[in-house]
Amino acid sequence: MRGEKQKTKMFCFSPWDALRMSSFLVMIISILLLIQHAVAIDELRVHPYTDVTLPCHFSFVKGTDDLEFYWEREDIEEEFEVEDDNDYFRFFRFYDFFEMFSKVVYQFKNDKEQVEEQNSMYEKRVSVDREEISEGSLSLLLKNVNFQDQAIYKCFAMSPTGRGESKIKLIVEDSEEPRVEFKEIDDETVATCVSSGWYYLPNVTWLDRGERDLSNYSTVEIFEEQMNGAYRVYSVLRYPVKLNEKYVCRIIETDVNFQPFRTIRKYPRRKFHHSYDYY
Repeated sequence: MRGEKQKTKMFCFSPWDALRMSSFLVMIISILLLIQHAVAIDELRVHPYTDVTLPCHFSFVKGTDDLEFYWEREDIEEEFEVEDDNDYFRFFRFYDFFEMFSKVVYQFKNDKEQVEEQNSMYEKRVSVDREEISEGSLSLLLKNVNFQDQAIYKCFAMSPTGRGESKIKLIVEDSEEPRVEFKEIDDETVATCVSSGWYYLPNVTWLDRGERDLSNYSTVEIFEEQMNGAYRVYSVLRYPVKLNEKYVCRIIETDVNFQPFRTIRKYPRRKFHHSYDYY
């Protein structure tokens, strides 16, 4: 009605309403953080006993003046179903292996490399090209990759003009593909390869460009042997070898007792079976 004052609705929040609202906001933030964490990390796959470059580039990096950066490793945590206790303890004996050691792979500060905190397993195996730093590249060269190198690698840099972080997941394949060389043996052109790794029961496979298996035309012999029974192998492919053809020599360990662990931290999901007696 005219002349009547309009009533204004007042909303009053009780302490319980405020608590529910704050809980809701916390849940939203947690979901956003989980989504951010779930973003896939680029993977880089390599064969063992080769060299690999882990890429890292920041536009704010223009030189080494007042620049600090480092590379760290993060163990890959995965769960595996196991059949029995033997399989379980085969994984378990490497549990938290790297927790006892530094995770620093490479560190640069005060215009020079810092090695005091470096993990000893990376000593003299990693480097960064200083000439490329002025172009923003902090890529890490890792030499003679082995199965314990499989991990997530984090590159972090900080300077007066900015800071940044990037990650890459390094996957070390379960086999190696050594370099193939052509030779003349008994007036015959052959393809040869020598393993870089040590094996107890190696399987050598030869493939051509079309991935045809030529292994039946090859021979394998011991190239070098260790006291523990492991050895490197030398293989010769005698299939009508053509110099303009591409051949691949692939070597893998087939003895399950000596197959390399591709990551240090793999957590099998252990199943506990409880029995109850009823009286």
